[in-house]
Amino acid sequence: MRNRQQAGRVCRHAHLAGASLAAIIICTHAAQAEMAATPATGTSEEVVVTGQRLSTQRALEQQKDANGVSNVISSDDLGKLPDANMADALSRVPGISVVNNQETGEGEYVTVRSLAATFNAYSVNGVRVAETDGSSRQVSLSVLPPNGLQAVKVSKSSTPDMDGDAIGGTIDMRTPTAFDFKKPVARAFYTYGWNDRADSQGEAAGTNSGQIDLGSRFGADDQFGIFATGYYTKSHLVSEETENDGEWEPYRWRKNAEEHIDDKSMYLPGIDLDYRRIAQERIGGNISLDYQGGDTKLYLRGQYAQYKRVEDVNSLMIKASRTKRFTQVNPEATDLIDPVKAITGVQANGNRVYSYNTAQIVDVDKDGIITDADRNASSYWSLNGRSGTWDPQNFKFSRSFEVKDQKQNLGTVNAGGETKVDALTLTYDAAYSWGERETPDAYSISFLSNANVAPFNKSGLLFSSADPRFPLYQIPAAAGSITGWDGLLLPDGASHSRDKTTNDRYSGKVDVRYDMQDGSWLHHVQAGAKFQRSTRDYDETKLFSGDLNVANLGSSGLIERSLAGILHGTYEFGSLMGRDQVINAINKMGAQNFSVSDQNGNDKHSRETIYAGYALADARFGDVQLITGVRVENTQVDNRFWVFDTNSHWGSSDASYTEVLPSATVNWRPTEDQVYRAAVWTSFSRPEYGYISGGQSIGRNAANEIVSISQGNPDLKPAESTNIDLSAEYYLSETSMVSAGLFYKNIKNFIFANGNEITADTSQGNITITQPKNGRKAQVYGMELNLVKDLAGVAAPFDGFTIYGNVTWQYSEAETGLAYRQGNKIPLINASRLMYNAGLGYQYDGLELLLSYNYRSSYIEDLRDNAIDKWVQPNKSLDFHSRYSFEGGISVGFDAQNLTDEYRYYTTKGRNPSYQKDYMEPGRTFLFKVSYAY
Repeated sequence: MRNRQQAGRVCRHAHLAGASLAAIIICTHAAQAEMAATPATGTSEEVVVTGQRLSTQRALEQQKDANGVSNVISSDDLGKLPDANMADALSRVPGISVVNNQETGEGEYVTVRSLAATFNAYSVNGVRVAETDGSSRQVSLSVLPPNGLQAVKVSKSSTPDMDGDAIGGTIDMRTPTAFDFKKPVARAFYTYGWNDRADSQGEAAGTNSGQIDLGSRFGADDQFGIFATGYYTKSHLVSEETENDGEWEPYRWRKNAEEHIDDKSMYLPGIDLDYRRIAQERIGGNISLDYQGGDTKLYLRGQYAQYKRVEDVNSLMIKASRTKRFTQVNPEATDLIDPVKAITGVQANGNRVYSYNTAQIVDVDKDGIITDADRNASSYWSLNGRSGTWDPQNFKFSRSFEVKDQKQNLGTVNAGGETKVDALTLTYDAAYSWGERETPDAYSISFLSNANVAPFNKSGLLFSSADPRFPLYQIPAAAGSITGWDGLLLPDGASHSRDKTTNDRYSGKVDVRYDMQDGSWLHHVQAGAKFQRSTRDYDETKLFSGDLNVANLGSSGLIERSLAGILHGTYEFGSLMGRDQVINAINKMGAQNFSVSDQNGNDKHSRETIYAGYALADARFGDVQLITGVRVENTQVDNRFWVFDTNSHWGSSDASYTEVLPSATVNWRPTEDQVYRAAVWTSFSRPEYGYISGGQSIGRNAANEIVSISQGNPDLKPAESTNIDLSAEYYLSETSMVSAGLFYKNIKNFIFANGNEITADTSQGNITITQPKNGRKAQVYGMELNLVKDLAGVAAPFDGFTIYGNVTWQYSEAETGLAYRQGNKIPLINASRLMYNAGLGYQYDGLELLLSYNYRSSYIEDLRDNAIDKWVQPNKSLDFHSRYSFEGGISVGFDAQNLTDEYRYYTTKGRNPSYQKDYMEPGRTFLFKVSYAY
């Protein structure tokens, strides 16, 4: 049945893609017929293209002239929707989807054609940017706003002159130069807005941003140019979230994290409710100095971006408690009766006596009878064995507070140029990129219920839900309201720490091109070499871990105010702890002395050196261009990390490997308006830095209890991919185009992180352990369709409309190689099956309007216990942009983000939306804009 349902879904997607392709073909033929039917005349009327259509025209020109499959976003497209950062802006591109930040709801990472962020290459002006994630190669695009850029190019196929570690694609962000403009530039932008969720909760809600662009060419022949941009943005928001605490569990006892369980009948142990107050600040800019004189071009370019997030989180947890249960002698036996029905008497000490015999239940105290004294391992089930069923006896409640401030810096500087001597062209570039990601001061504090007092020891806890997004806890009426329990919550730990990741990247490259004489089928040959070195450090400093000298939360002096409820009043919330109160209370405890292992345990140092070289030939056969060649990249990695054992010490690991990457790309341009492309190319992805270290990263809660362990795997291999691309592009006019593309990737040694939870005697009750592994193989294939069509030529005012739309259907499957998943293929991590964008734009005189809708279907975020993985449910967003430009260079506008107030992050245990794991709403944002351009 399941296979038939999957086949049905595939057929429906195929029908959708087929219908869309048919519509595109019809539009194309109609447009070509219209052009053919238009008689040529001896004169032509000059058409002046401005506004949205001008930016579209420039982007389409670059896309048409590219040597491979690509998409280009112009500067105006980057700024005409209320996107908070570069990731949000890229979500409009065919084949690209966004992984949202769970706390802010903003996009943070991007996937390209089913491949997660770590499989892509990121650059600014061709310079690979620093990677500041603690252990991965992902680049957080939240640090980069869509401001101050000239264009972004997404290359989905590679030629030998491009870096080879881009199985998904290459994203290059280009800053403006004075030579991009025909006259001097002076522009200023200002935006004011607010977040409605923050405003409704009485929190700071405003958004303010500004940007200034200045540029000019100078010199006797205007051969010199300077362009500079500076920007500043500060925004506030409130996000509200409910998430499960502990994995959903089956009704019948679960033996371990690998066996098959019934995923159609699962029970929720508990939930967390989170109330986040967030202020975000982005500041940065770029500068470009250029010289273009005759046969020599020189440049010096710099870019800097800083992102600060001031965040505090009030959380409450209500969760069933694991309590001590009997353990079956034969865990597979299914015929034991429930313990309540097995009671036969009570001993003088109060222990109950049961009808079980010692052949059925483990006799812990060896007295020959089964009593309460024989309860040993804690569990949610009535028995530890196949006869056990879901039966929580007690529950617990906690309130906690965290300060989760974050600071990121990202900068690049590069100098180089191009020199032509007859048929020889030499290009050269030297670059440096640096990045920092820092948690300057992380504070946390928690208060937990006393397990031995009412109401927590009087009953278990169950959940119900009319809406699966909002599981509702069910407790006895005698327990009262959670808002009255502050006096029952005892100190459960507090902590203060700092951490920082730094990455420095140096590179230099030289390319030599020789152009053949006119008439030769061999247009040019080209070769080049590149050197890159990257050093990365992660340092964590522990400052305090312990308890405050207070009796309980109610008398602690930490409570700031009471919050009636969250998520539209679905949940009551109660006390909010204050940021200043918590920080001051923990700081008064003073710094502690930690052991060397405690301080060094998560620290890491990595150095990676890359030597690359390539050669290619560009041949022309009439309208056909063939680019073929090979690239070779040698990678050398050295890691240093802390090793935990009886004699803890610094350890090291190293790796070295060479990838040979042949490729061939064909571009056929039978007419000025048509481009057909075909490419067969190879690529690879290096293992994450943290993945190939032999150490461990240990996460702890406020009580200094271990809650997560991430283990390295020095034996990881790089993922390797063979890729095939086919595409057709029709340029209907300067501002209209339609395209269709097919792609296929065959990946060996794909990398994934396998996670599982183990039971532990902690307040959380479990520890999550993850370790990266090489899967056996994976494949990805799909189709992209894209349409941009203006209605120029129809009767006014309808000639101002432009239709935008793209749809990507993709299928991926991977074999993990894990024994308990044998025969159970999974989609690639972060790989949605269906993505699409639809937009309707309007431009008439000075007025511009755009309504845009973005959709992404569900995908696996990570692998979980018992092959029931964590899925992210479909994301959708409706955004609006408007602008009116007056004579004299003044423009005003109004934008709205998330008009329909959708969630931004909704995950579940398994694909079924009934088993919620996380659900977060950030509200809507409204922006008023004004700008001046000289």
